[in-house]
Amino acid sequence: MMSTHAVLGQIRRNWMALLLFALGAAVRLLQYGRIPPGLNQDEASIGYDAYAILNFGIDRNGIHNPVHLIAWGSGQNALYAYLDMPFIYLFGLTPLSVRAVNAIFGLADLVVFYFLLLRTGGGRPLALIGLFLLVISPWHIMMSRWALESNLFPSLVLIAVFLLYLSLRRNNWFPSACFVFALSLYAYGTSYFFVPVFLLCVVIYVLSAKRIRPPQVIGGLAVFGLCAVPIVLFILINRLQLPSIDAGFFTIPRLASTPRFVQVSSVFGGQVLRQGAHNFSRFLHVFMGQDDGLPWNAIPPYGFLYFLCMPLLFIGLGICMNQLIYQKSGAALPLLVWFGVAVLMAFVMDVNINRINIIYFPAIFLAACGVHGLHQRIRGSLVVLAVVFGACFGQFSVEYFTRYPQAMSSVFCESFGEALTFAAGATDGQISVTDRVNMPYIFALFYERGDPGEFQQTVRYSNTTTSPLPFVSSFGRYRFGIGDAADAEVSAYVITPAEEAAIDSTDFELTRFKHYSVAVRRR
Repeated sequence: MMSTHAVLGQIRRNWMALLLFALGAAVRLLQYGRIPPGLNQDEASIGYDAYAILNFGIDRNGIHNPVHLIAWGSGQNALYAYLDMPFIYLFGLTPLSVRAVNAIFGLADLVVFYFLLLRTGGGRPLALIGLFLLVISPWHIMMSRWALESNLFPSLVLIAVFLLYLSLRRNNWFPSACFVFALSLYAYGTSYFFVPVFLLCVVIYVLSAKRIRPPQVIGGLAVFGLCAVPIVLFILINRLQLPSIDAGFFTIPRLASTPRFVQVSSVFGGQVLRQGAHNFSRFLHVFMGQDDGLPWNAIPPYGFLYFLCMPLLFIGLGICMNQLIYQKSGAALPLLVWFGVAVLMAFVMDVNINRINIIYFPAIFLAACGVHGLHQRIRGSLVVLAVVFGACFGQFSVEYFTRYPQAMSSVFCESFGEALTFAAGATDGQISVTDRVNMPYIFALFYERGDPGEFQQTVRYSNTTTSPLPFVSSFGRYRFGIGDAADAEVSAYVITPAEEAAIDSTDFELTRFKHYSVAVRRR
């Protein structure tokens, strides 16, 4: 056990890293659960399915411990749901508990990224620069604050790559790295391409350079293969239209519609070359422009690391390639391979920011290398860049914590949960809910915290033949879509302000919330 003197010594040596971590934690946790306001339908989906499996052993589609959630029909990655269960168990099903996993991984990323960069040849200065850039990165701040389950994928790969670096000195770490790589296959569909290609490159490197002994490599690949079997079977079942597999403890389901990993990938379609060129063109637009038009992914003009990022990234890439080719230094090679495989993935993927999220950690590393390289060559450049980045971060923070919540309020259906909860408590009768919310039934399930078995028994679908994502028209006492507002069987309506005119005020008492209203039949 370290003495008090030793602990104080560590704090003195690492005070700047600790200060940056504190800044990073503050900007990621300030008003956590309130910004973004409300709840996104994908958050409600992953949260309710986690709650259902935890308490009833099945998800809302009646599947026992699925390795991949069916969700809307096209699938939703299950790992986030399982990791979220302890928080739901301790704190109940709330927006805050659902977002807790990405919050914790977001904080862990800061620590892991710093210690990873200490091992890439630039020493403490490069690690501190990299940590600073990650702390202020709009992409990382935003992804840490809401429960999009795919945001878990780059964090797991970061941990796996850190374990890989440890294994280059102590080979026994390699199976642990392979386990985390396998775990990441359950986090996001883009991992099905990225992880095998990256791991193949790593194995070729560590064997040819004799950095890891063959027994540890074989052991690691065995761990990876064993852990990957369920997700490989899931892919085969859904590509070949085979029946689901009930393995006892868990289920490998067949999805109700075309899987998302097929929908967004050109590998599974025709005209691969033409589509690949289109995908890469889209990638360049999104990556270089640092925006995909989706407000929950980026806030223009800040991008994933502000306007200075791209020139610094290319400078850093040049420095790393020079070290690799001419100085024969492979310290940064795993991160260069990470970046290269992520770029390669852009050819087979219909890109937006969250689909290409695996590229941003190595991109930030390369930008840090660019800053570090300029600092070594141009006196005073580090101070200038730090001031400019700091100013950008300050502007972004003001935007994110003031104007952004208002802009995203209706997008994340703020007050919809309040309205649903109020309506449920005001009557025991039938509740008619607006269909002007994307998949409104999942919000009713989330806030009602109902039995998924009852949902399965009572659910009714519409447009099952015209849409790959069937619309839930009713379940239990909820029906979706206002329809005939004079229906005598309806005890309460949850509606938008635009729909209030359809409600007879003599029969109903109206209570307004921020974006929604509840009309309860007068007794």
